[in-house]
Amino acid sequence: MTQKNEITETGEQIVKKKRGRGGIENFPSVLGNMKKEDVQRIGRNLLRWYKLDKAVTDEEIAERLDYYFTTCFTTGEHPTNESMCLALGYDRSTIWKWENGSEGSTTMRRNLIKKAKELLAAFDAGMVNDGKINPIVYIFRAKNYFGLQDKQEYVLTPNNPLGDLSNLGEIQKRLSDGVADD
Repeated sequence: MTQKNEITETGEQIVKKKRGRGGIENFPSVLGNMKKEDVQRIGRNLLRWYKLDKAVTDEEIAERLDYYFTTCFTTGEHPTNESMCLALGYDRSTIWKWENGSEGSTTMRRNLIKKAKELLAAFDAGMVNDGKINPIVYIFRAKNYFGLQDKQEYVLTPNNPLGDLSNLGEIQKRLSDGVADD
């Protein structure tokens, strides 16, 4: 187990683990490692999708999704919901509406979007299983784009303190028996 030692202002030594439970480097940040080449590569990939005309018909959408995923997996680009929307030529809210069967959606279009999102979800799950993306990033994406939830359901059964009485006379008698007279 690797450790990192720090000295406080009072001269006290603090030992912090780098890895394992409570480790300070369990999920290292890569934000500080961004290089000019990374920005150029990501920007080039996004511009490729941005410059395409909108896919209008269901057939064009199917072809564009095939082109998008084939290109991503051939070039090593990480497919995302955002870049998929760019490739189709629409914003995320429009794609969400199609997926949910409203405003411009057809059965084929809805099924294409659902299948594409399943492919995105499966790809992200594979990446997190292989340790290639941060699990917290995956959790965020899974909840926001792929419908996963942290949810517990409770079944509440109403309890009738008077029992199964259906006769109004019996109910009145039980109530009056339980009430003290003045």
